[in-house]
Amino acid sequence: TNIGTKVHDDKSSSYASPFKEGDVVGLELDLDSKSIHFFKNDVSQGIAFTDVEGHGTYHPVISLHTEKCKVQLNGVIKKPKTKMPENWPWFNQVIDTGRLMQSFVNRETSLPPYKFLSKLCKLVEKQGIGSAERALPKGLREDEIDMKTRLPKSEVEDLRAYLEDEKDRMRGNRKGKLINFMGDAKTAEGEKGDEGHDDSTVKKNTLQCGSPFVLRITSSDVGFTTGKVSLFFCPDATPDMKHLGHIPWYSVDLTLEDSVEVEWDKEHTPNSPGLYKFQFIPISVEGQSEGKAKPILSSAFKFTPPKNMVIPKGMFHLLHDAKQFSLPADAQIVACVDRICDKKNLSASIQKFPPSKFEPGPHLIHYKLIEACKTSDLQVRVLTLQLLNEQISALLPMLNFSVKPGMSPLTDSVRALRTLIFWSTKSNLWQNALTLTQTSSSFGTVNINRFKSNKLRDRGKCDTTGKRSCFGQLFRQLNKRDVTSFRIAKGQRAWRTKFLGEGGIDAGGLYRELIYCLCMELQSKQLPLFILCPNGREQIGQNRDKWVPNPSATSPLYLAMYEFLGKLMGLAIRTLSLLNLDLPSIVWKALIGAPIEIQDVVDIDRLSFKLIENMKSMEPKTVIMPKDSTKDSLPYGSSLRITGDVAIQGVRKGMQIIAIEGQDVSSPKEAFEAISQAVEKSKPWSVTFAGRVTPEQFNMAFVETKFVIVGSDQKERQLVPGGANKTLQWENRKEFCDHILDYRKNEFKEQCAAMRRGLACVVPYALLSLFTWNELEAQVCGRSQMNVDLLQKMTKYQGCSASDRHIQFFWQIMRNRFDEFEKAKFLKFVWGRARLPVRAADFQTHFTINALPASNRNPDAFMPIGHTCFFSVDIPAYTNLNIMHKRLLYAITHCEAIDADYGPRSIQAVQDDDSDDE
Repeated sequence: TNIGTKVHDDKSSSYASPFKEGDVVGLELDLDSKSIHFFKNDVSQGIAFTDVEGHGTYHPVISLHTEKCKVQLNGVIKKPKTKMPENWPWFNQVIDTGRLMQSFVNRETSLPPYKFLSKLCKLVEKQGIGSAERALPKGLREDEIDMKTRLPKSEVEDLRAYLEDEKDRMRGNRKGKLINFMGDAKTAEGEKGDEGHDDSTVKKNTLQCGSPFVLRITSSDVGFTTGKVSLFFCPDATPDMKHLGHIPWYSVDLTLEDSVEVEWDKEHTPNSPGLYKFQFIPISVEGQSEGKAKPILSSAFKFTPPKNMVIPKGMFHLLHDAKQFSLPADAQIVACVDRICDKKNLSASIQKFPPSKFEPGPHLIHYKLIEACKTSDLQVRVLTLQLLNEQISALLPMLNFSVKPGMSPLTDSVRALRTLIFWSTKSNLWQNALTLTQTSSSFGTVNINRFKSNKLRDRGKCDTTGKRSCFGQLFRQLNKRDVTSFRIAKGQRAWRTKFLGEGGIDAGGLYRELIYCLCMELQSKQLPLFILCPNGREQIGQNRDKWVPNPSATSPLYLAMYEFLGKLMGLAIRTLSLLNLDLPSIVWKALIGAPIEIQDVVDIDRLSFKLIENMKSMEPKTVIMPKDSTKDSLPYGSSLRITGDVAIQGVRKGMQIIAIEGQDVSSPKEAFEAISQAVEKSKPWSVTFAGRVTPEQFNMAFVETKFVIVGSDQKERQLVPGGANKTLQWENRKEFCDHILDYRKNEFKEQCAAMRRGLACVVPYALLSLFTWNELEAQVCGRSQMNVDLLQKMTKYQGCSASDRHIQFFWQIMRNRFDEFEKAKFLKFVWGRARLPVRAADFQTHFTINALPASNRNPDAFMPIGHTCFFSVDIPAYTNLNIMHKRLLYAITHCEAIDADYGPRSIQAVQDDDSDDE
């Protein structure tokens, strides 16, 4: 528009420079790259919209907001000659990166661009990684296998078609070869031209059948300056236009200045090799130099057969092997690489961390989705993700992360792939942004009366006014001060601390002591801002040490205090004065704007969805059966057979079959016949089992259930207006479930929004959408550091002693073999928490190591058992250090969800081969 704004779906943003009187405005809709550009006076104004697809009809509009403005339409048939800006290749790079990211986001329906695959293929060869030999696919006949690639023929054909289309698209982007028309200005009715041809001209004008090119035409070539013409190629032997019905042609307007370039696509080039001449049929022309318009022939063009595109077999292997990696699996690879690079203080780039050096070894046990993958496949995937990060890294500084979802497809793609971006890729951009926005001011001295705070704690009171606690006192003194004083550099202090009535000069120690006191108060009953999560309150499940915002804390004062906490979080990120906070994923995700999932709720409230789960178990259930299934392989451990009374035997009680392939069946005989027909089709089929209860039984069971819910603060809330009087029934059960899910996901929305506002005052908040919730938590709180000496000091022994050899093995593993990540997992295994108390006085119970008498005969065959309710573990008397390490590692990784306090006490030996030489 003439105000320099682009608009789509009622959303506007700035674009280009305003148009003015006399400007010639052009528009290009490119369905190959799925983009729209605008031109001003034949100069591109840049890409206005990307990912333009999915519409039946397109209506690009140029709107002029000047009164009495006259507009002349110059035509829509011929693409105008454009003067591409010098940075045009950058636009293509942006488009390619966008397509690349989409191939990772929508990997089920799209594949990476050819250019990316080609570069990756060369790097795989250069790095010397990947599988040297590939086994033949199992279950296929020899004629169904492509022996060159050792992949299924059908898959190879599909991939080849995609790769050839990709290469054609790349040729289209380059417009193909530029050739000159060089017409002889003689008509087809007059001279046919010389039979002999200049070999150098023919060689220069040699093209491949089915390849695009650009034809340059001048007015001296064709004998006119303006005109509407039809143009096509004809065989050199038949310039009289006989037998040309099969040759495609164009009908275009040409306006010749010094010259004009016409893009000639592959569909309009000859299919058969040979010599051709270019034919112009003038329809109406102006400025003609030789009287009446007649057909005009060019000099000869030679068309050769299209070259067979040679696609490296490694490219097929890359695409085939990539299918085993889902987005969560790729995220686990990135997490594993980040963990290794963090230990070695390396960047995750190809140069600093060559994928050939990726030897995950024991690390893989923590990443279940990739644990079974071959190292060679993982190394290739690491290289793939490193190359993806290279391209994203070049794009990141150009993106506006402050826009809302849906406003920028590129930004949305980066956010969707945040788990695939290495920490080193994000860190460079993040640290630069922090440096550019930092200040050097501070708040001066703050006075804190700890006697007030301690007296409040001793009496078991809550600081509801924010005047007595240390947090409240700091809030009162700093909250209304200039927020820029929080934006200080790493290692600096935002204030100097003075504890009233206590000695000491703040050289850093008092500052850190105050921050520790703030965190202890926040995670206690001294302040009304946070409450222990339901799992912690009920002492079940994991994350019992996590605190959640108090849903009842909605007053202006409390929201201001949450906002102040957000500022302290930003201060921790900038200065590395970390906060010892135990907040769950549902809080951190809200702070970075990531979607909240059901698992985030279950992680803090194991019982929250029990009612929904019970209701779902009553619903009819449809199961998709594989194509190789038989009528004797139904789910639920059932078999299907006909008995004398035509009954279906083996189907679990209450699991009556009511439909096959969506078609209702009313009797066992109908079900058997329908299943027999479905099996014969040799393709997947569905079977639907009836629910456990009838609608009437459901209504009777939930007659007392209303549209209300008990929140994390144990207060009852209505799910809908008037919910206390609305009864749950079969007809509204799905509405009830939807409201419960919505409430649980958004229970802390108001409090988290306040913290987010405070955080945004101190750090470049828009960039936080790059991070995962774990990464934000690590920046604010640091990584868990276990004090093993303190844990050992607070340990008691039952049935064993500290001097026993296997107990000494245990402490060696805790000190020398487990890293901090594994120590935190061990703590979750035995206590349901990820952090130890900082001081001995804060321990509410001792850690206990018990003997495991049942394992006495063969201790190496048994697993350790954790008791999260009692902060204890049963450890067999393992015979050597390596076996204990292996057993502990397996237990903390695969058994952390098992709580022995609630399970059966029968103990089973491990049934695996422990024949390693240890």
